[in-house]
Amino acid sequence: MKRIHALSCLFVLLVIIVPLVTASAGDRFALEAPNGLSFGTIRGFETWQVVAPSYRPDKNEIRMIVANRQAIDAYRRGIPENNASFPEGSILVKIAHSERKNKNFPAAIEPDLLQRIEFMVKDTKRFSETGGWGYARFVYDAKTDTFTPYGKDSVFDRECFQCHLAVRHRDFVFTGYPRR
Repeated sequence: MKRIHALSCLFVLLVIIVPLVTASAGDRFALEAPNGLSFGTIRGFETWQVVAPSYRPDKNEIRMIVANRQAIDAYRRGIPENNASFPEGSILVKIAHSERKNKNFPAAIEPDLLQRIEFMVKDTKRFSETGGWGYARFVYDAKTDTFTPYGKDSVFDRECFQCHLAVRHRDFVFTGYPRR
């Protein structure tokens, strides 16, 4: 009888609870921006190398830009400062947080609540109309612990591109790589 009870518990765990936990943890990777870029494109970004932090005083946001190996290698070769293009498959991710004063050192500010995750993917064939880059933005809601793709149609991609036109001479990339 104990064995049957143990097997029943194991069944409940494997068939009901594990899929629920897995689905909720993995849901964000199924999300898609209107242009078809999915959150899954940046799977593993939490371990990517930091390019640089940035600060937006107009939005009171601290942002961390990370990049995949192709983009980091390009930065090390001097792209975009040397007016060359990032290679196909380069991905840059911006993780935006609200700011807060460090309670132990009030002169310093630090990241607080996650606001959104944005990324750009170099794919010149797929995104030829936006300088060879595809853009995606996923807004985070801390109350529900969920992400929502930004934009209802592909027009949002053009909005991103309009801002990035200011740095067309840098392959549409704002963030520079710190000098050593």
